[in-house]
This record gives sequence, C-alpha cells and structure tokens, in this order.
Amino acid sequence: MKKILVLLFTIFISLYTYSQKIKEFSRDWTSFSQSVTVATDTLKRFKVVAYVKLITEDDNAWAGVWARVDNKPNQGRGFFDNMSKRPIKSNEWAEYTLEGTIDQKSERLVFGGICTRNGKFYFDKFEVFIEDDNGKFDQVTIENPSFEDEIVNNIIPAWNPGIKKGEINLVREFKFSTTEDSVEGNYAVLIEGKGISSNIGSSEAALPYIGYFIGTVYLLIIVFVLITYFSSTENKNWSLLSRIGFRFSFIYFLLFIIFQNNGAYPLFQLISQFSDKVMQKLAIWFGESLIRVPYQIKTGPNGSGDTTYDYMVIFVVFTIAILGTIVWSIIDKKRTSYKNLYYVLTTAIRYYVGLMLISYGLVKVIQLQFAAPRFDRLMQSYGESSPMGLAWTFLGFSEGYNLFMGIAEVLAGLLLFRRTMTLGAIITLMTAMNVMAVNYFYDVPVKILSTHLVLMTLFLLARDFKKVMSFFVTHSPVQKLTLIQMPKFGKPMRIGLKIFKGLVLVYALGYGFYSVLKSRTLYGTLAPKPPLYGVYEVTNYVINGDTITNYKSDKLWKNLTFERANRVRIQKINREENYYKVEVDTIQRNIRFFPSGNAVDFFDLKYANEGKSLDFHYIYKNDTISGETRRLDKEDFLLTNRGFHWINEYPYNR
Repeated sequence: MKKILVLLFTIFISLYTYSQKIKEFSRDWTSFSQSVTVATDTLKRFKVVAYVKLITEDDNAWAGVWARVDNKPNQGRGFFDNMSKRPIKSNEWAEYTLEGTIDQKSERLVFGGICTRNGKFYFDKFEVFIEDDNGKFDQVTIENPSFEDEIVNNIIPAWNPGIKKGEINLVREFKFSTTEDSVEGNYAVLIEGKGISSNIGSSEAALPYIGYFIGTVYLLIIVFVLITYFSSTENKNWSLLSRIGFRFSFIYFLLFIIFQNNGAYPLFQLISQFSDKVMQKLAIWFGESLIRVPYQIKTGPNGSGDTTYDYMVIFVVFTIAILGTIVWSIIDKKRTSYKNLYYVLTTAIRYYVGLMLISYGLVKVIQLQFAAPRFDRLMQSYGESSPMGLAWTFLGFSEGYNLFMGIAEVLAGLLLFRRTMTLGAIITLMTAMNVMAVNYFYDVPVKILSTHLVLMTLFLLARDFKKVMSFFVTHSPVQKLTLIQMPKFGKPMRIGLKIFKGLVLVYALGYGFYSVLKSRTLYGTLAPKPPLYGVYEVTNYVINGDTITNYKSDKLWKNLTFERANRVRIQKINREENYYKVEVDTIQRNIRFFPSGNAVDFFDLKYANEGKSLDFHYIYKNDTISGETRRLDKEDFLLTNRGFHWINEYPYNR
C-alpha cells in the first residue's frame, strides 16, 4: 500500500510541475491593466483618465476604461467599474474619465482598458489621480502611460495582459500592436478583434462533445461501483472483478471527497488548502494541454458546482483512479480481500453523504435554500425565467414541501450508523436521485455533486444488492443484511472513535441548526424588511414637464422594487433592468441613488407616500423627472394569495 501511495504522489507532483504560466484561450473580450499601491485612513476619490476610440461595424462592440480596488485580505470587495453601462462607441479620439473611491480597507488600485467583439480599438494617454487630504487631485506616476514602448508578442511593456498582476492571459481573437495614430507622443495601443461570434468563449460551443465525455466517465464509474457487488466483508476471498472495482472506487471516491468536499467535513478546508492549490494547477494543465479547452479555466467560487474547472477535477481524479487501479492490480494481485480498507472507504462515504445531505436538509426545513418567491419573480413572466429560476420558484412557493424535502434529506443521517446504513442508503438513494433529476432537467449547476451522491450511495448498497432485490422483488426471505465489521482496534481507540463521532454529530447538528437559524434572521423569512418594502408600479411618468407616452422609451420606468436593504431594482418599460445602491431617509423622505455604485456619483429622489401610493421627484443629468406609483404587496398576486383548499369544485389552473 505504501508503494501505491508513493507512486500516486509522484505522478501527482510530476504533472503539477507541467502547469503553464502563460495561458491562451478564446473569448469575446480582452483587457490590459496596471496597478498601484494605495493607502489611506479616510475615504478619498480617484480618477482614471484615458483617450479611447474604436472603428467597427459590429453593433455589439464597445470599449471602456476600467478600474478595480483590491482590498486587504478579508476586507470584502472594493470599487469596480468597467463602463459597461456607458460603453464607448465613438470613432473619434475623446477623453474619458472614470471616478471611484478608496478607503482604509483598500490595498491596490488596478486600472486599464477593455474592449469586446470585432473591430479596431485604440487607447492612449492613461493618467491616474488620487485625492489628497485637502481635496486636491494629485497625479500618480504610472509606467508607459502613452505606450511609447513598442508592443512585442501581444505584450504591452509595463502593462499586464489581463485583469490580475502576474497572470499572462492572451486571447486568440485579439491582436495587440503599436500604432502611430495617437493623441500624445508618437504611438498608441491598437487592439484588433477578429472572427468573434456569439459562440466565442461559450463552453458548450468550444467543447461540443463534452456531454458524451462526461456521460462515458459516469457510466464507467457506475460499472466499477456495481462490480463490487461480488464482494462482501463477510467473505475472505473476493472475486477478481470485485477487487478491481474496489480498488478503483477506493481511489476515486477518496480523491473526490478530498478535492470536492464542499464543506461536508467540519473544518476540512483548514487542512485542504495546499492540496486544493495543487489540484488547481493540475486541473488547469489537464484542461488546457490534454482536453485542449480553448478558453480561460476559472477556479474561483461563483455559486456554480459545474464549472469547467470542476469537470477538469473530475477528469483528473478519474484518470488517476484508472492508472492507480492498474498499478495496484499489478503489484497487489495476490491479496484476496480489503476488509479494513473497505471499512475506511465506507466510513468516509457514509459521513460525506450523510453530513452533506443533513446540511442541505436543514436549510430546506427553514425554507432558506428555496425561499418564497421574491417580488422580482412575481413580476416576471414565465417566459423570461430560466429553467433554474422556474424550479426555484416552484420549490420555494410551498413552505410545507420545503419541510418535506428537508426531512427526507436529513434522514440521510441514518448512514452515520452502521446498523441503519442500508435503510439510510435506500432512503438516500431515492432522495438523491430526485435531487439529481431536478439538477439535470432544470439545468441547476449542482449536477456533479448530486451525481456523486447517487454514485456513492450505490456503492454503499452494492454489497447488499442481491439481498435487497430478493426482499423487494422476489419476496425471498433474507436472514440478515451485511454489517460492516470494524477493524480490531484496541479499547482506547474504540472509545476515542466514539467520542470523535459524538463530537462530529454535535457539531454537524448543533452548529448546523445554529447557523441556519441565524441565516434565517439575516437572509430568510425573519430578516428585517427595508423601508418602503414592496413593488411600486409606475402609473404616470413626466420628464421636463412632458408626460411620457412612448412605451418603447428607454427612460420610462415600469416599476421600482424595494426588497433588500440599501438596494432597489428598477425595471424599465423596454424590459431593461437596473439595480442601484440606495440610502433611504424616511424622515426627510429622500432616496439617494448611486448609479455607478460609488459615493461621488449620486442623485436624490424626493418622495411622498400615502397609503398604497408613492409620488416622486428628482433631477438627473439635467432632466427634471416626476412620477406617480401604486404599491403592490405579495398579497396582491394570485400565486401568493390563492392558498390551500380542501374542496375544489373545478380545477383552478391559471
């Protein structure tokens, strides 16, 4: 066994050393950047100024100046703006200014240019200014601001190709070169985008056969899992197929648990930081060098469990498991069974699946995962919702169904005890398969995790498959189910394991209940509602004294939604949606809007409300705007006011 571990570790580290630093991929946009260190004890403004123009026949092409403030560790996110809401489309040189703020949490100011789609994009004369203690803007020295140094191999001297320092990200569709068409000095930057379509950068378009590849991998895993049916911890001699299936399952599932733990094991993330970094390098190398993924593989968490990176991790783990199984079968062919390792693997799987589903079940019991439909959902047509959004609305509508689903998932806790493991596995298999079906058929990005919960549960059931089928299908008598035997530990070890198990259960259940109840008061049904809570439907809209009747106008507001603290959602009549940071003063009856998200760009909206009406008045960009609205509460929607009826003389299907 030691030889196997040494060999696998050697393979792992060897592949890691081949990780590439320079990355080339496809997408429909590119950027360049530079950064400066910032330090201040107070809120200060900054400006990034640059000259930009573009020549294009692509209606979707645009350019922009962008800036991002990177905060100190564990200080949250700082300012960000890339002008996407006010894109540059002019074919004449013009100066553009981007303003933002830094504060005591700020560490670096990153800035640069961005362009998207097909065309020729020109940038020149970058300048950065930061406010001093007296309110005066001082210019900050930056390198190669007017691009007088010649561009070689798509690299701008002193500038970083990408959005992060130290990363060299080259986009195939864009070429960087030096041009004499400049504003200041002799040269400027010219970026040419060619051959870009709507599919460029799309994962599905770039990897059209990825579904077949993933399906084949899962099918092979199922085969390896099911052939362990021929084994039993009660038998001294396992069949050859059973031993092969177990070897693969042991390597594959343990590696999956390590690299896709998803918070199942308490505090596991504290000891997995190094292994995660190694896997990030290895998975990216695997995807770019072997799978030939033509776009950037991102590793950061973003709410999806089905990213390209996640699938590359699965492919790496699967490859290691196949190679490891071959090597293991060659050097350990005389061994007839793996009782102790079987106990180790089933214990790891039982706790992974059990604790994972308990955590998911608890957030369903209090209706935190599938929250009641928000106002934006209630105002949205079915046709505008995504499949996942539709599923979330359907599941979140009923508090009772959330409770039912939550209890079913919490019952996976039966897996944590060897005597109830088979019963728990049967219940868990049905529960996990239902979750997996929703994820697949409603395009919910948790397909990898839910699939593996099913695969792991199948592994736990495999050894009793014949007995379960005999009981449920042929109605044959079954004397007893197989009880996984614990290795012969000494008494102190057995006591220690029981104490450890108790601590894990107390932590998982106790802390689990505490965290979800706390979250319920922060984000769930018990969270405080913001001032002006509700949807305000605009009934009259006047700009500069003229009532707007053109219902295709991009200025006409359709409704305002106040549902989250310090945020408002505005839907326009042309279906465009904007989210703004706001500060509501109910005493002065004033709402301060921050259109670009920074403290220096704002306008004040005065309002008067009586009953279910709200009138407003504000001035923005030299326009004087006023309007009248009526408030809609959740009780005003059929979905939320219909309720439950024992007797229905006719179907009420609307």
